[in-house]
Amino acid sequence: MNCKAMVEAMQVAGLWSTPKGATPDATLYASILREINAKGKDARFRKTERGHFTLAGRK
Repeated sequence: MNCKAMVEAMQVAGLWSTPKGATPDATLYASILREINAKGKDARFRKTERGHFTLAGRK
């Protein structure tokens, strides 16, 4: 799933709101990449292809 789709799904579910955020998908993308770089194999996400992620433990 790409970050734009993740943000849209979270907004629909009421889990994300960005009253002033202009680029929430870019913010999420950067945050996920920071976690992957910092935690390595212990990160909650895995990068599956350019711009797409999955939860760790899923393919």
